Amino acid sequence: MKVKQSRIKWRWGVENIKNRSIRAYLLLESLITLALLSVLVGTVLTEITRSRTQENIENQQIEALSVARMAVDSQMSSLSLNGATIKVVHSPTKIFISNHGEELLELERED
Repeated sequence: MKVKQSRIKWRWGVENIKNRSIRAYLLLESLITLALLSVLVGTVLTEITRSRTQENIENQQIEALSVARMAVDSQMSSLSLNGATIKVVHSPTKIFISNHGEELLELERED
């Protein structure tokens, strides 16, 4: 009987080690999956933020060009509208258009 008991105890010990090993592998896989998911989510959020920033810059440029067109069409030397401050400078051959001191356009006149 002692031999049977020792085999049974040994067998239970092996099963216990196997269960612990399986749990450890599951925990390791879970941690790796969580790390990968975190990296993917971080990358997606970073790209979304970058895309929105780029879109805001482009919208501001579009707005500035629209205001500049209004200023040129109405022959005004300066116009402030929707956050854009447009100044139009006429020279004999060119028209310079700037927004907040930065040059937007330089147009040549056709006469």
